[in-house]
Amino acid sequence: MARRAAAVQEQRKALGAYYTPAALVDAALALLPGPLGRVVDLACGEGAWLEGVARRSPQALLTGVDIDPAAVEAARDRLAAAGIREAALAVADGTRYRGRFDCVVGNPPWGAGRVGHVRRGAESVSAFVDSAVENLAAGGRMCLLVPAAWLEVAAHAPARRRLCAVAAIERLVHLGDVFAGVHSPAALLIARREPDATLRARQMVETPRGPVEQAELMGDVGCALNARLTPAERALAAKLERHRERLAGRVRFILGVVTGDNRRALGPDGEPIVTGRDVAAMRIATPRRHLCVPLGRVQQAAPRAAYARDKVVYRFVSSHPVAAVDRDGRLTLNSANAFAVDDDTLELDFVAAWLNSSAVRWLHRARFAMPRVLRSHLERLPLPSTTTAERGAIAAAALAGDAVTLDARVMNAYRLDDDDRMLVAAWPGS
Repeated sequence: MARRAAAVQEQRKALGAYYTPAALVDAALALLPGPLGRVVDLACGEGAWLEGVARRSPQALLTGVDIDPAAVEAARDRLAAAGIREAALAVADGTRYRGRFDCVVGNPPWGAGRVGHVRRGAESVSAFVDSAVENLAAGGRMCLLVPAAWLEVAAHAPARRRLCAVAAIERLVHLGDVFAGVHSPAALLIARREPDATLRARQMVETPRGPVEQAELMGDVGCALNARLTPAERALAAKLERHRERLAGRVRFILGVVTGDNRRALGPDGEPIVTGRDVAAMRIATPRRHLCVPLGRVQQAAPRAAYARDKVVYRFVSSHPVAAVDRDGRLTLNSANAFAVDDDTLELDFVAAWLNSSAVRWLHRARFAMPRVLRSHLERLPLPSTTTAERGAIAAAALAGDAVTLDARVMNAYRLDDDDRMLVAAWPGS
């Protein structure tokens, strides 16, 4: 029995299908107004959401579909055990199922993949959100548990735009890690199908950090539904971004080496290769790892000449930039990507110092939810408008390890006032 349970858990993990705890279902449904009417769960699993709806609104008309026949049978047994016998359950693909409902609830599968007979798309959550919209009557609501990253990651921007084009977002709630053994924060999305464009734009979206107008959320790059900022923090991010100078088009990004098999390709002997763990602010430690196969035999790498250039190296896996300058032409692993500067007006030490400043780290965390530093992130961050002499002073402070002076000079360059500086200082890690 234990082995079977473990096997089921592994299959659910592969599918991105994690069943929602009853307490979380009840808490989510309690945020919906009034009687729920006609309700559908498009990926009903074992029926936790449908059972929760029956508790919350006993007169609701329940429909549940799932592409997995075993899940549908489990839902049928669960609802029967709870005395619920009127639910319409069917084996069907929730991304293609169509009806007319007052409410769509549930926890659609996350991620991508294909396991057994269960079809999964490249962006499962986006497909289910699209289907939820298509199944809602005007004024109907969706109440969906989604990955928190879905609200902001650029890959899902088209789906967010489609949603905001027909729905008013009523509430966004970041829930953190809610599934045991799964390190992927969840969020609750509640939205109303709203045919009136003016009402959609003016909708005040409730978030844990305070209300924000939907039109303002849609104005963020990629239509990011960023519920992590207070109004004051949102204003600070906009103030920083009014500085127009960017790295885009002025630097050449250098992909870190992708070995394809680190256990085979890395060892104690060979060519030193810088990893993310070796990179600290303005300092690169002696590399702990070595590439022990020829560069031409790895899965993916930049030309050797690219690594030979003087460059800024930065951690890839991080909630904010951590950068240093490499003038030794060393290789970097893909946990430590890099870029070389093609613009003579940008000095390497200044660029690294700027990336390590508290103001830039704050903005990166404010704008990008995922703990990764991507090329697109760095290209979007605004360089402060300042003089060559001041940039030299910023670099000198960073090289001296004087974080207080570095932060003060960068914030002066951004023209931040005392209230702005307090916001930056209040964030953990600033």
